[in-house]
Amino acid sequence: MRVKQQFSRFAKSYETYSTIQQKGAKLLAKHLPKDIGVVADLGSGSGNLYKEIKRANIKFSTYYCIDFSKEMLKLHPKEKNVKFIVGDFNDILLFNKLKALNLDTILSSSALQWAKDLDFTISKCANAAPFGAFFIFSSNTFKTLHQVANLKSPIHSKEKILKTFNRYYKNLVIKEYNFNLEFSNTLQMLRYIKKSGVSGGVRNLGYKEIKDLINKYPLNYLEFETLLILGERK
Repeated sequence: MRVKQQFSRFAKSYETYSTIQQKGAKLLAKHLPKDIGVVADLGSGSGNLYKEIKRANIKFSTYYCIDFSKEMLKLHPKEKNVKFIVGDFNDILLFNKLKALNLDTILSSSALQWAKDLDFTISKCANAAPFGAFFIFSSNTFKTLHQVANLKSPIHSKEKILKTFNRYYKNLVIKEYNFNLEFSNTLQMLRYIKKSGVSGGVRNLGYKEIKDLINKYPLNYLEFETLLILGERK
């Protein structure tokens, strides 16, 4: 799977280039209750969300870090009550494991936009824990870049994400955040996309397409459209 290859390949550079992902983790931690009990963090990566939860002095009894990239999990902080599971949130086998853990909370920051079947993943998240909190990129991320390069966004639309969460969660708290990340030139911007792993799943542009993109891209920044969603399972 190309998304997995992308994140594994650039695991060591991810934290340096994951500016917006770090903002998302901070926002998500800010909105969590002060005690989240037994927790599973889907797509935990190198630990952006975990670090923000620790900084916010949020209590938990056991913290399960889940990622399909062993390379990313190797970079995650290690503690006595932190456990690691190599798993894919597109796979029923992972959720069967999670169901047996008696979770109180399921979290995911900057990951579930890569769910192949969003309805499957969100329904299983709701089934695995009574409370969920999520930070998700939506399809207007890189909107202008996609338009210039004539690409379709590989991630889900805001409307689809909200409709899916409303199907499986109640008492929802929903916040929308739009960010612009500036670059000194288009080459620097393309390097960011490659190193951050955020381009996973997008087809590789050929030499001519990259040259055209560099010449035609009208902005000095990338656009990010994101959603912060908290709720209780129905």
